[in-house]
Amino acid sequence: IKRRRDRWKIEAEKDRLAGTLESCNKALLAMKRECDDFEVWEDCDKFAAALSRFVGVYEDISKDLNAEENEAIRDLYFDARHFLDMHEGMDGDYTIYTDFTGDRKFRLRLQCMEPRRNLETYLMYSVSSIFFSATLIPVRYYMEQLGGREDDYAVYADSPFDTKRRLLMVGTDVSTKYTRRGEDEYAKIARYITEFTQAKKGNYIVFFPSYRLMEDVRELIGDGMPGIVMQERTMREEQKEEFLDAFAEAPDESRVAFCVMGGIFAEGIDLQGDRLIGVVVVGTGLPMVCNERELFRGYFDEKKHMGFEYSYLYSGMNKVMQAAGRVIRTADDVGAILLLDERFTTRQYLELFPREWADWERVNIESMGRKLTEFWGKY
Repeated sequence: IKRRRDRWKIEAEKDRLAGTLESCNKALLAMKRECDDFEVWEDCDKFAAALSRFVGVYEDISKDLNAEENEAIRDLYFDARHFLDMHEGMDGDYTIYTDFTGDRKFRLRLQCMEPRRNLETYLMYSVSSIFFSATLIPVRYYMEQLGGREDDYAVYADSPFDTKRRLLMVGTDVSTKYTRRGEDEYAKIARYITEFTQAKKGNYIVFFPSYRLMEDVRELIGDGMPGIVMQERTMREEQKEEFLDAFAEAPDESRVAFCVMGGIFAEGIDLQGDRLIGVVVVGTGLPMVCNERELFRGYFDEKKHMGFEYSYLYSGMNKVMQAAGRVIRTADDVGAILLLDERFTTRQYLELFPREWADWERVNIESMGRKLTEFWGKY
């Protein structure tokens, strides 16, 4: 009799668990009906309450479920707990919004707009905390966002590398602005890349702001430049290793890799010596305009009147610096860097150049060739 009672009890509890999930689904469907594409919400309390009931019921009955049943629902439980923990700790630094993914799946997000307060909670327990990166520029922005205080130190360590062993140029007669994109601008970009990589035999990487632009320029070049290889949209770890292993010392012929800024080859790779002698960075690295970016832009416009800088500019320049930093990896390295976009010469961008980029040189197609000949002639 006890076994029968317990069995019916478990079945009833499973029905109760299913009922809580149905309540979660109804709460989400109600939000979905009011979201055409992107919607910002004051709260999501009804969904959070339904999710909390699911968590409570699962915790009550989990010990009575078999291993297979627990495995099927455990990940959902942990995701729900994480969501509720975030929801409980939300403050004015969070925004709630709903939208649709690329495959039109409805999504509810609790978006942290500034990580500062969350980080401060952990930093207060430490004796000392050090944030280190080669691209913490502008430093005041990163200090603010990472929970720094006014009396904290910000140290700019000078580069140990001799700038005479590195040529930095900015092509000023070309642009990747969306309003300027087209075959004429792509032809200029293609010519710059061709001239730059043919000045000296070796290994090069050209970083583009997007796969689309990379593919368009590659198509325009056609068979006019041998040795081009392209980053694929999805690459397994072994494919990445094969891609990098092909950057050989003292190659018999040039290798020109077309890659995407902010991707797997834009940071964390270490091609020393002749394995990489030049990098071209096409464009300013600005992220694509999207609902989420515009949300950040509006938030920081309201708080600091710096929406564009916080949501687009600093992120883009960070990717540019990461890409350019692939060239000089040791004190013995020699290399050339070409930044392609007229916007790099404006005050807004020049103020974000690292201190060691002070020797940058303005070029066009003709003057670039002369400077490369002179530079490579020394080495």
